[in-house]
Amino acid sequence: TGAYASRQTYVTGKAIKKAGESFRAKVLDFAAGLTNLDRGNLDIRGRDVVSTVSGEAVLSLADLAMEAFYSLKHCEHITAEETVQCKNNTFAFGACFAQVEVDIPVGKIKVLRIVNVHDSGKLINPKLAEAQVHGGMSMGLGYKLPTAMDHPELHALFVETDDPSGPFGNKALGEPPAIPVAGAVRNAVLQATGVAIHRLPMNPQRMVEAFTEAGLIEKGE
Repeated sequence: TGAYASRQTYVTGKAIKKAGESFRAKVLDFAAGLTNLDRGNLDIRGRDVVSTVSGEAVLSLADLAMEAFYSLKHCEHITAEETVQCKNNTFAFGACFAQVEVDIPVGKIKVLRIVNVHDSGKLINPKLAEAQVHGGMSMGLGYKLPTAMDHPELHALFVETDDPSGPFGNKALGEPPAIPVAGAVRNAVLQATGVAIHRLPMNPQRMVEAFTEAGLIEKGE
C-alpha cells in the first residue's frame, strides 16, 4: 500500500492533496483572525485572500506571510502534516507499436520506429510524462541501454482520461512505458518473417538459429 513501483504520484498525490487542503484551511483561519471576518466568507484566489461576499481582496498572501513570520502579536508557524494509507488501486492502459527491418541471413533486427501510447489519466506534468515514456522505450529496447546513436524514432502519445480514484485524476506511468516494447518488437519480427521468438534477448545467434529451424536459412549457408 506504499508509494513505490508505479504508484508514486498516485499514492503520494493523495497525501499532497490532503496536506494542501489542511494548509489552505489553516491559512484561512489565520486570515480570519487578522481581518476579523467570518472564516466561512473567505477564500484564496491567486495571490490574495478574498471575500466570497464582495469578491474583493481583503489581504494579500505576502502580507499574511509577513504577519505570520514576524509579528510580535500574531506570529505563528503555519504548517500542515497529513498521512494517507492508500487502499485503492487503478489500472493504467497502454499500447505499443514497432516497425522493424530484419536481415534474415545475419539474424539482425533493426528497429526503425516505436510508438508508445498510454492512458495514464490526467497528466500532472506533460513534458515529464513524455520523457518518462521515452526512457521506458529506451529501457525496453535492450538489456544494454542504447545510446543516442542507436535509438530509432521514438513517439510518445497519450489518451487523457480522468480517473475518479486518483488524487488529481492521474494514474500510473512508472513501469508501463517499458513493459510492452520487447513484445511489440517480437510481434513485428513475427509479422515480418513468420517466426515466433519466445526468449530474450533476440540477439543475432538466437535469430539465425530460429530462422534456420524455420527453413528461412539453409543449413550450412
